Amino acid sequence: MRSPKRGKPMTAVTAAKVYYIKLGRGGDWEAESIRDGVLRFGYREAPHDLCVAGDWAGVWDAMKTRRGDAGAATRDVKQIRAFYESGEDTIFITFVGGMLYWCRPTGKIEILADSSHRRSTLHGWHNASIGGSLLTADRLSGRLLKVQMFRGTICDVGAADYLLRRLSDELSPEVAAAEEAERALTTAIIPLMRLLTWQDFELLVDLVFSSSGWRRLSQVGRTQKTIDLELLLPSTAERAFVQVKSQATRASLDDYAGRLAEAEAYDRMFFVWHTGNIPENEGPEGVILLGPQRLARMVLDAGLSSWLREKVS
Repeated sequence: MRSPKRGKPMTAVTAAKVYYIKLGRGGDWEAESIRDGVLRFGYREAPHDLCVAGDWAGVWDAMKTRRGDAGAATRDVKQIRAFYESGEDTIFITFVGGMLYWCRPTGKIEILADSSHRRSTLHGWHNASIGGSLLTADRLSGRLLKVQMFRGTICDVGAADYLLRRLSDELSPEVAAAEEAERALTTAIIPLMRLLTWQDFELLVDLVFSSSGWRRLSQVGRTQKTIDLELLLPSTAERAFVQVKSQATRASLDDYAGRLAEAEAYDRMFFVWHTGNIPENEGPEGVILLGPQRLARMVLDAGLSSWLREKVS
């Protein structure tokens, strides 16, 4: 369950071959393999001596005799050969508990008492990229995830180039271009927000929260520079007090944080502004700060950039 160590110069992850492996029937060997940093492989009927000698024609004959089917024997030999011949320039991947794990095989094949196989791995299994980003399945492409549908034990990974980029924390040219476009648009949203009237800025904040599932209960204040909103999150019944300010100062933040401490009806407070020099990551306890950078990203994610442009055009 190890991740590559940080603090060392990072280089791109490369591999001569990339394979997917199922660790046991129904995942029986997953926990042991990840814990002990080993590769487990069945195929108990495979003739070990012939496999070590590289006599794959002999292995095919043996598997054909056992299977009674030439096609099945060919598929068996391909998987057995991948396990036996892979070296440290090969990467094996598997999926356990919603995470992708990867390793490099090393050393000799060990035949266990039940005639199954075991190999050591170079530095164990990793569930993160070389930069430390966890490889959760929900953040991986379906092109890679579909390999889990393979009904055998070992198969080639068709999306190997994509996998190696993810392990190396590299973006494809298409993704890099999209991220740059998003950054540019997010940056452009900030001055547009500053062109809004205070009424329209309040409405924008209301729309942003609505897109996240919050329901507006009431508007309890209405002054030109400060707008207070009361929100409810139906899924958890949380109540929030939202302070919306066109221009914010640290003094005004501290003032409203004090009011939150005295208000027992609310679970948390959002302090929202588009102009001011308050650090967005240094809020008082219980107060979530949404300054121009974070709010601009939320506007983009909520699909409100077109609405914003129309309001100020």
